[in-house]
Amino acid sequence: MAINIAHRPDLDERVEHLAKVLHGGARGSKVKVIESAIEALEEKRGLRKCSPEEIREALTKFSEKGSELRAALLAADPTLDPDRPLSEALFEQLYDERGLPK
Repeated sequence: MAINIAHRPDLDERVEHLAKVLHGGARGSKVKVIESAIEALEEKRGLRKCSPEEIREALTKFSEKGSELRAALLAADPTLDPDRPLSEALFEQLYDERGLPK
């Protein structure tokens, strides 16, 4: 569905003003203002989409920190078996035999 704010002169004026202030009123600046507003709302609500680069960075960071996290958890709880997958041990601690939280 297309967005048409022409029937809302108050909104159109606000977007036009922001376009002039933020982007000097250059061609396409009204669209940039609307995109910026949408991105800010998505980020505020936790809906911002990550770029492929951000996803790669997060996965790299996770893979680098994963072994440190495992070591810290094993050190914190001596009952954990270091030869078992940590996810299984944590699952058993958090959930009962039916898979419901303890």
